[in-house]
Amino acid sequence: MHPYKQFPPRQFWQQAVSGTPWAEVLAHEPGKFSITASDVVASAGSCFAQRISRLIIDSGLDYRYFETPHPLVPAADAAALGYKLFSCRYGNIYTTRQLLQLVKEALGITPPIQAVSATKAGHFVDLMRPNINSTGFESVEEAVADRAWHLQCVARMLAQCNVFIFTLGLTETWMDSETGVVYGSHPSVITHLPSPRPMKAHNLDYLECYNDLVEVFNLMRGINPGVRFILTVSPVALAATHQPHNVLVSTAYSKAVLRAVAGKFAQVLPCVDYFPSFEVFNLAQSFGQFLSEDLRDVSQRGVQVAMGNFKQMFLQGASAPVAAVAVPAAKPAAQPAPVAPPSAPSGPAAPATNAADVECDEVLNAFFDKATA
Repeated sequence: MHPYKQFPPRQFWQQAVSGTPWAEVLAHEPGKFSITASDVVASAGSCFAQRISRLIIDSGLDYRYFETPHPLVPAADAAALGYKLFSCRYGNIYTTRQLLQLVKEALGITPPIQAVSATKAGHFVDLMRPNINSTGFESVEEAVADRAWHLQCVARMLAQCNVFIFTLGLTETWMDSETGVVYGSHPSVITHLPSPRPMKAHNLDYLECYNDLVEVFNLMRGINPGVRFILTVSPVALAATHQPHNVLVSTAYSKAVLRAVAGKFAQVLPCVDYFPSFEVFNLAQSFGQFLSEDLRDVSQRGVQVAMGNFKQMFLQGASAPVAAVAVPAAKPAAQPAPVAPPSAPSGPAAPATNAADVECDEVLNAFFDKATA
């Protein structure tokens, strides 16, 4: 018997891709499990993750906010303070290492990272989540207390959610040279002042990202054995790179690593699935039709198609979940010598906006004044 004869049409290019409108190519991708009315859903990740949470809320399902503002705070003010962008007030979590740090802090495995710095405007900022407060904190003590409450909220989320959605966004990060703590944004990008800590550019590789996810998975399943995971890769390109390459080349590396990690993780664990949002926007066969005018961000039309795919895949008629086994860490490989970050590029124009805009910290890397760069 021909070994391919038993496969469904979706596994053949001629039947699944050629002659099929791009908006329909992934319209019938099956999910491993469904998100039901009894599930408590939480999410974290890059700015693209915010679009998935909105879909779940609009579908009437229980997307849970574990860190909420005081009832007397107006909705507009609450948004400016970073509430209801994700399940907790952590802002964008772009890398697997940031997520692992947060989980360890919340579960008391490591002490809270007290990275509070003054800004040029005279306020204080928590460098672990720099954009959750548009006006900054009035004192170091206020920032420290706020982070302590935040970590309690994250701990409740980890223990109570049934489905955790994480959108992998970047591999590039900034690392404290002495402690190994990573930051989503370089402190100087946020404060407009010299960094209070010695920083080095670090680009996570496949093994680092995979092993970070292994540790997150085992920690979460240790306190919440039934939790299921949905991984996705943000289709939004890097706004700027600290690697000595064209930003397009750095983007290709980052997304390739994250796509491979997410795919492998979903392959080995029945309670983990991969949602192909990256493919909708970025494969050559799409002809870039779902990208915004700057070719970096995504268009509203593309978001609608991707969210339709997510709804079909996870919000209706998928198969029941299967119990998972612990996933082993990947074996370490020899690490190449670190590459020094390039000098700052000439100041670009302010980033473009589009109809699909969401809160996104990373764009600040490419947004600065020529006179102060």
